[in-house]
Amino acid sequence: MEQYSVDGSKPKDLDLKPGQTEIDLTQTLSSPGDEENDAWERVVLFGRLGLGEEVVKDVFPPSEREAPPAKLYVAVRCHETIYREKSIVSDDTTTPGSYDVKVSIPKEMVRGTIELRPYLVRTEDRPVDGRYAGKKNFRLASGKIYSVVVDLPPGEKPPAIDGEEVSFSGAPHLPGGDKLYYLDFRNEKRPKLWINSDHPRITDILQSRGSVGAEARMRDVILDEISYGVWSQLIVRAACAIDQDGDVEHEWQQTVVETFARNLYEVDDVSEAAHKLRADAADPDTLPHLMERIDRELQEYIDPRTQLINLMEEGLRI
Repeated sequence: MEQYSVDGSKPKDLDLKPGQTEIDLTQTLSSPGDEENDAWERVVLFGRLGLGEEVVKDVFPPSEREAPPAKLYVAVRCHETIYREKSIVSDDTTTPGSYDVKVSIPKEMVRGTIELRPYLVRTEDRPVDGRYAGKKNFRLASGKIYSVVVDLPPGEKPPAIDGEEVSFSGAPHLPGGDKLYYLDFRNEKRPKLWINSDHPRITDILQSRGSVGAEARMRDVILDEISYGVWSQLIVRAACAIDQDGDVEHEWQQTVVETFARNLYEVDDVSEAAHKLRADAADPDTLPHLMERIDRELQEYIDPRTQLINLMEEGLRI
């Protein structure tokens, strides 16, 4: 898949990485209960689908290969709503080549995650000889499954900050050199985490969706490394934003204070912890001790030791 469009708007690029099969549209589309942006009705995905000559040779006898009696379609499935639909790509006769794909997803019929999978299906009956399928509507071949996430589960909030991969060497607002990531506070209301795509070996690992194996272990360690730096900045920024009443202006700041402040000072009251955090961040004498507290808390919160041990054990098995 290459592009998407919401309610007839100009298509935008998906920018999927090699091997990436999850398309997360939750930051573009609204989620249940989002009253401020609950107006979308239909999202359309665009892409290309290839049918190789080797596939045709595998599933059709020589007499049918010049004009294969087959259709190509993308099956659209939403398990939560039991929605089933087909998006026809090629009908009746489907020869080897590349085809345009257009998949329409209606909001009223789906929820959560939608699966897209292409199929090549016979359109005519023929005598069965044991080597090739002969029944009409028989599925001859299938392709990679794409998962499209259109909204979050009820009660689940989007991440406090947005993240995106981009080439730092081609972006003037991002730092030069070989930086791995950059936390951008130009929009103080919603910071953004940029990952440097100039390091493709690292960004490819970050796209890994597995839960076991060397790639999954390396991904977890890289994410821990990034998370430590990101959370450190967010905690300090939030601490500096706390006012005399113990309040902050932005939602992400409140999330950070609620998540970390009580543990930093081992108190149960968020307001009390917020006042202590504000005072320590403002005092040059206590700031070094605050950084020590933050370091200890993040080691507990992120638990990098576990991921490093998992990676070392995985390395011993290779």
